[in-house]
Amino acid sequence: MQYNFSADFLKILGPDTSFGDAWESLCFDLLLAETADNSLQRLMPPDRGIDILQGAAETAYQCKSHECGAFGSLSANDSIDSLRAAAATRETLNWIDYIFATNANYTGAAFEKILTEGNALGVEPSHIQVRGPEYWSSLCAKHYEKVGHRLDYRIQVSENQVIEAFRKAKYYDEYVKKFEKAMTDSPVVLKIKNNRTPIILEVPFSLDLKVENCVDAIQELLEVSLKWTNFSDLGTSAGPSIALAVNRKGQTFAQTIGEVVSRNGSEDLEFWITIRWIDKCKDDGKEVKDILSVNRSLAYHALLFDQVIERHTFDYAGRQQKTIERAETLLQTIIWNAATGLKRQNKQ
Repeated sequence: MQYNFSADFLKILGPDTSFGDAWESLCFDLLLAETADNSLQRLMPPDRGIDILQGAAETAYQCKSHECGAFGSLSANDSIDSLRAAAATRETLNWIDYIFATNANYTGAAFEKILTEGNALGVEPSHIQVRGPEYWSSLCAKHYEKVGHRLDYRIQVSENQVIEAFRKAKYYDEYVKKFEKAMTDSPVVLKIKNNRTPIILEVPFSLDLKVENCVDAIQELLEVSLKWTNFSDLGTSAGPSIALAVNRKGQTFAQTIGEVVSRNGSEDLEFWITIRWIDKCKDDGKEVKDILSVNRSLAYHALLFDQVIERHTFDYAGRQQKTIERAETLLQTIIWNAATGLKRQNKQ
């Protein structure tokens, strides 16, 4: 499951006073939960280029973050300044490995610049690492009970946003008006999770509308397309299927939300996305490079597909695994972009 560590979802809790402080606190809590190492400590000012020191492992962590959490948003020069300060304390603080703990990924050129400067400072490239958002996502999945209070993945969807979602789903105006009236006559607020991200949508809805209507609205709110994506280098294609589930059991589209809620409550619903794949490209499939090119915020994930893989280097099972991995990464990123947009709309 992919987590998002931008300012839209990471809370600043006292005594922290800035986003950078909040990111450092999250990293410290996750490292402590993962290692249970009592030698782990946060270093207070003055700045020595190290935020967290793990004495037993002789490892120094420097936490770097950007509020948008986007690929390429971190400054190489700022990171180099920290590395210089840390290099001056290497013998007194007894560290060997230097790790940048980041909520975004460096560009390849930026990280090469950091490694070059580190080498000039006497810190070999093999002792400089980056633990980016993928690493911290994996720790969040393992230790969410320890850090969940620092993150807010709830999004309160407005009634207007639901109505607009119905329009995007191509319901005729007469039906949209009917749905809007139903939301007034038999209102309910649904808390809807999904099985690809920790996002929880709080959605104003109607007990009298059907499961199908709910699935259509959530699909549009999260911008999940049912079109298949071609991965031409692998010669494969993948696409999602969607459902409203309770305890991983899909609910039939013809049921009303009132019928589902009366049996299960209004807080156990999940927008369930299954990724399907086929071992060939679909004639009507969309090329992944075209999907990436229309949304600059997806640019980082182009790196996942830049290296062309020859189909014959993978057997059937390998092509299946690689295709689903790529499709899931793309899907999660699209959902996070949509969720960020909803969250920001609510702040306006």
